[in-house]
Amino acid sequence: MADLYALDLAFDLVEATPDAVLTELRRRLAPGGLLGSRGPAARIGGMLVGEFAPAARPGWALTVRQEIHEEQLPALEDLLLLLAPHIRPPGPVGRIRFHGHESPDLLVLREGRVVQVALDPR
Repeated sequence: MADLYALDLAFDLVEATPDAVLTELRRRLAPGGLLGSRGPAARIGGMLVGEFAPAARPGWALTVRQEIHEEQLPALEDLLLLLAPHIRPPGPVGRIRFHGHESPDLLVLREGRVVQVALDPR
């Protein structure tokens, strides 16, 4: 399982997020979806979660902790591209860590895209 990543996401989506985007996100959070695993994590420790609900202020709140395999990274990129225009506010939205590394890379919303920023040059 050397191709495993620990993924953590936590951000809000604006109230005006289109229904089609919300539907796709719900599909990815459902059992069998990219972000649909729940329960004890097999390799990264802790629990796997995926919660999506109305936020405290108008809009939607998303929190995810998942084990992602390398072959799932393109699907994750596609999902983040879909969500990026609706994330509020710009800045850090999560982190991703290759299973064999000590420190994660930040996932940051910049200029309408989610980019990966290394915290520890390897």
